[in-house]
Amino acid sequence: MSKLDTPLDPQVIPSSPPLGRGCRILAAGFGATTLMWLFSYLAILIPGAIVGEVLFGFAVLSLFGGGIVVGRRDAGLGEDQSTAGNCLMGSASRGMLAGLVSAILNLLIVSSLLQSEMAGGGGWIAGILLGCVVIGGIGGAIGSTMSIWRTDGNWLSIFCWVVTGLTFFMIVTGGVVTGFEAGLAVPDWPNSYGHNMLLYPLSEMVADPDSGVFFEHAHRLTGMFVGLASVVLCIVLWMGDSRMWIGLLGVAVLILVIMQGVLGGLRVTGVLTLSQDASDLSPSTALAIVHGVLAQVLLACMAVTAAATSLRWQRGGIQLGTGRLSVDRSLALVLVIFLFLQLVLGAGYRHLVTASGAKAPAATHLLLTHITVAVIVVVLGVFVGLRGCSMEGRERLFKWMGITLLLTIGLQILLGFGALAAVMLRPEIGTTADVPIWEVLVTSAHQANGAIMLMTSALLLSWYWRTSNTAIT
Repeated sequence: MSKLDTPLDPQVIPSSPPLGRGCRILAAGFGATTLMWLFSYLAILIPGAIVGEVLFGFAVLSLFGGGIVVGRRDAGLGEDQSTAGNCLMGSASRGMLAGLVSAILNLLIVSSLLQSEMAGGGGWIAGILLGCVVIGGIGGAIGSTMSIWRTDGNWLSIFCWVVTGLTFFMIVTGGVVTGFEAGLAVPDWPNSYGHNMLLYPLSEMVADPDSGVFFEHAHRLTGMFVGLASVVLCIVLWMGDSRMWIGLLGVAVLILVIMQGVLGGLRVTGVLTLSQDASDLSPSTALAIVHGVLAQVLLACMAVTAAATSLRWQRGGIQLGTGRLSVDRSLALVLVIFLFLQLVLGAGYRHLVTASGAKAPAATHLLLTHITVAVIVVVLGVFVGLRGCSMEGRERLFKWMGITLLLTIGLQILLGFGALAAVMLRPEIGTTADVPIWEVLVTSAHQANGAIMLMTSALLLSWYWRTSNTAIT
């Protein structure tokens, strides 16, 4: 059994875990804002007024849904029918707090209205922020009329998963930047064309779709969102979990996020400078590769943090047959190592293709090595996945992780062939407008699915280390 945790009584469920209600508000606020950003991002990408309006409507509904999440009574937090008298006001207040969290996070975008040509930018900002609070409050009030949730009340773990989802969104936006070869569309950092990054006008961001500025600046803002989320996550892990190693894990995640941000900036400038002059800049392909790899390592670390804060982890008592656990741990560890190697090779190839073309000798060697390692990963991954989901005595969490691993491997094979065809058939690229949309979709999906594979394998490995090696009777 892992020495990192002492198992709890499997029958004991804390009636009100530390920071439970606060973490529920944070999870709803951060989760709703992540969905708002996702739908808004898609609304700008997808042409057509009707589709765009529908997607922006979903963005508003996301905040409304966040209010409902915090408005419903939760049996795991000790909220039941006896609280019905004050339920409406309390739920509406929680919804407004979730809306306030979302409003603060949305300042990362709406602050740019201060530099907009639109009259009364400050008034627009105030109106948007007030609207977030009101919509959240309405959602909370409606949530109070719904049935009681039968959860374990562990919203700390749920908040961790929300931040993990946000990080995955950041990885996707980064993949789109690479796909459209827009990594240098904004030439300076930490500013954007001389503006404070938060004050760069949205009108300039979307003015020329072919320039790539939208993709690059949106990725930067999403990175700032992840940075803010990781600071909050680090604080709540120290306050909401008594295990020191969990707090240290939160610090490690925060350090990784900071490193990720600095690497992303230096990838553009090469040196610490505010200059936009090309003679002062030296963009680095090597740093771009490290930046891409570190993002997926960060995603895996966040997912492991979410698992380790769950009550199932804290209870312990998970058992596998004698003689199986050491094999499973070893196989899962080897899979994670090969997936990391495959990640490095894939990131190296993708960025070298952007920098020097698909026919460059170094890119060709990387591609062949990437394909070779892919075969090893597929064979090993299928074996690990089958052991996880089909052997006797496994709990359902191993079954679902095994199934997820098998499904992502199958999808990755298809996307890999599609990405290879896209690169082989690609035309000469002049601007982002010359990059075929289908190529960006396939290559970015290949990257994102690879991140899920690494995350799933890391989760499987971490749960094996939390498991006891006891004979099954």
